[in-house]
Amino acid sequence: MSSNYNAKLIADLYATSDWKRAIRLSDEMVEIGDNIFPRQIYEAYKKFQNTTISHYFVSDLTSFKTSDAIEILKEIAHKTSRSADISMMVDYFIDIGYFESEIVVKVKNLFRADMNSKDIRGYDIETYSAYLKKADKETSNLELFLRECFEDEEQEIDARKTALEELLKLKPKEYINFYYDKYDSIKGKKTENIFVEQISTWHGGIVPKLHQKILEIGSERAKEILQNEQSRIKKEKQSEEMKEQEEIKRQYETADVLHDIGKLRLNINKTSIADERFGFSFFSQSEEIYQQVKPAKTKNEFVGCCIVLRSFLNDFDKQITELKISEERGKEILPNIEKFSGNINKFHFMLKEKGLNIDQDIFGLRNINCIVSKFAHPGKKTNLEINKILKKEVLLFKYYKENNWSALHREVLLKYKKVLEELMKVMAM
Repeated sequence: MSSNYNAKLIADLYATSDWKRAIRLSDEMVEIGDNIFPRQIYEAYKKFQNTTISHYFVSDLTSFKTSDAIEILKEIAHKTSRSADISMMVDYFIDIGYFESEIVVKVKNLFRADMNSKDIRGYDIETYSAYLKKADKETSNLELFLRECFEDEEQEIDARKTALEELLKLKPKEYINFYYDKYDSIKGKKTENIFVEQISTWHGGIVPKLHQKILEIGSERAKEILQNEQSRIKKEKQSEEMKEQEEIKRQYETADVLHDIGKLRLNINKTSIADERFGFSFFSQSEEIYQQVKPAKTKNEFVGCCIVLRSFLNDFDKQITELKISEERGKEILPNIEKFSGNINKFHFMLKEKGLNIDQDIFGLRNINCIVSKFAHPGKKTNLEINKILKKEVLLFKYYKENNWSALHREVLLKYKKVLEELMKVMAM
């Protein structure tokens, strides 16, 4: 079916003398991408080669990278006198590394003609420059074109900016020095503003002296451009410094919370060992919590922290984790709990059975565990479930909506610290 369709496209392209239809058929051939099409598109090009639409077919031919298409485009490049045709092939010839001298001359002439017409665009300058830089080791002609375009007050601003960018890519030190020495020749012109805008973010070498010269003798507009940029850079630097300070502050704050958590767990263990009702440590001696010392900056980092926290929150001594609870006794002590397999449920059961006044949520431990579990094990409904859980925690929900992961991380740790503080109070009664 496809071969029949392709054959019909070819026949239609040969038969039509309507240039609009020919372009549509050629474009469709490009979409299909069959390697048989370049010859057919070339025939269409020949039919319209002396018209203002020939470059459409050249553009379509550049979509093919076959040896056939390459030879066709080379042939067109040598034969055509239309600048539009050549301009469509420049990128293509860069890609295949084709820099035959006759074509290089045509590109130079095209560059010059476009520049003289005052109708050159930034994209064209970039393309021509890339081609001529690769074609010629000697770039004097290219430099001349770029300088003339940049300094031409009648050219479009976009083209002039691009010309200066390309010139400074070629020989940055030379042309910075050149315009430093010749600054009076560009002062008060659009050329000055373009130049100052370009070098306002530069540094090193003679640039600081150039900036100083602009501030001393430049036009008011040039001074304003440079001062605005320097102000922006200064604010940006200050903002970065503030972020660094905030990061250091967060790390210290997180480290302080972790230190308190470690100390509270140690004191609770000492208390539980000394308490005749228990006689053993509640918590295992785990180092996992200290993996949290670096605040989470991204969601992925926060998820990683939650994976560790989930394990840590459930890490009790084996006398708790291996506790066997009958359904009858479990319902008697904790009537609102359905299952007693989880470590937190076993911990809650043990505390209540020994007569400690512990609330249903164990001072928030269950809620914290639920939150970190949802982040640690995301599923299809996770976002909805997280929203529902966090809405009960105003501050946590605020940080979550703001994507403030470091603040969210620290707040979760603070809530766990509060759980331990409440537990310590109850045990001390």
